Amino acid sequence: MMDEIQIRLARRFRKQAEFAAVTSPLSSRLLTILANWLAAEPGEDPLVDWLVRVCGVRSSFDVPLLLMAGLHRDILAGCAEVQDLARYYPSVGGMLSIETGDLAVCLRRAMWARKEELADYITTAQVQTNETARGLCWLLPVHYPGWQSVHLVDMGASAGLNLVADKRNYRLTDASGDRILLEIGGGNQLQFNVAGDGPFFLPSRTVLPAIRSRIGCDLAPLDVRSEGEEQLLAAYVWGDQLGRLDVLRQGITALHRVNRGDSPVRLHQVDLPDGLPRFLEQQISPLTDAPVVLYNTYLTTYLHDKGASLRPHLAAWAGRQPQPVLWLQWETLWQGPKPPEFGWVGWTADLWMNGRHHHWHFAWTHPHGGCIHWLPGWAEWAAFWRSDALCHREGRG
Repeated sequence: MMDEIQIRLARRFRKQAEFAAVTSPLSSRLLTILANWLAAEPGEDPLVDWLVRVCGVRSSFDVPLLLMAGLHRDILAGCAEVQDLARYYPSVGGMLSIETGDLAVCLRRAMWARKEELADYITTAQVQTNETARGLCWLLPVHYPGWQSVHLVDMGASAGLNLVADKRNYRLTDASGDRILLEIGGGNQLQFNVAGDGPFFLPSRTVLPAIRSRIGCDLAPLDVRSEGEEQLLAAYVWGDQLGRLDVLRQGITALHRVNRGDSPVRLHQVDLPDGLPRFLEQQISPLTDAPVVLYNTYLTTYLHDKGASLRPHLAAWAGRQPQPVLWLQWETLWQGPKPPEFGWVGWTADLWMNGRHHHWHFAWTHPHGGCIHWLPGWAEWAAFWRSDALCHREGRG
């Protein structure tokens, strides 16, 4: 009889396959194969028994992502044991159809041949979330207050690629994609198309505040300096998503360019949420010469308390700061309204300024950032900064 770990893993692999179905048919098919294997009774399939034993020490949410990344890492590195499976991966030029009957055979062969390396990876690695379209989370809202400069803080930064979103290019359109609403960012070419439905309200100006500092924290920050580290980031992009791989590499190029300038990305190892108060006091509190903009995107799922303690930690700290503090999130709303689509996250904002706290729910967004459903909170945000109650001017950097 299957134990609780195996049942939970099978459910999680199937859910991840469902989420990937539209954007990554290859990953969806692989995850479905694994979910079907996990239906075996203990002792029937040695690969399943191995997988359950190895994965029992990790969150079931992390396991599919870690296993897919571990395999993709080996494929990108050209490991001989996974070459048959690599023939299905467009990321290395593979062109075989996922509908062929050999895919499951090749997956099993690759996993069994690399089981020791995969076991080490699954049990020790941290999921690296470098979906670079998520930089829109902070880049768009900071156009509205009229601040001259800001300090930027990414909680859950991984390699810090979203801290350089101002060097990328984002185009916001209507739901059909036919009408351009706004283009922002300093990239030389269009990198992100973002389609939104619902009423969108333009900022009164499109000049971005100067970024005085770019600071990130993460349980396992990745300072990208070598080809191996770049491959590690690329491994977390699914193997048939060539467009995402391309924008990831563009993000790495932008990161290197920023790091040669006056406000390079600085990354700190912090165990969130418990390490947040110390990080804020030691690294952010001294920065009193401009508003502080903090953000996190798809972080709370990985935290032991689903991010519940982030709010009290941040509120206690922000209320003591002399300058405005803006906290932006793309996160699952664990309590409250449900998203319009499975897996979508809430885009929210909290502002502490002039002794008061304000909160907005801007929109629902796909976690990869390509689709947005605007809510009335976005109109309220735009109106807030246009209103004559701009004693807000006291908060300008």
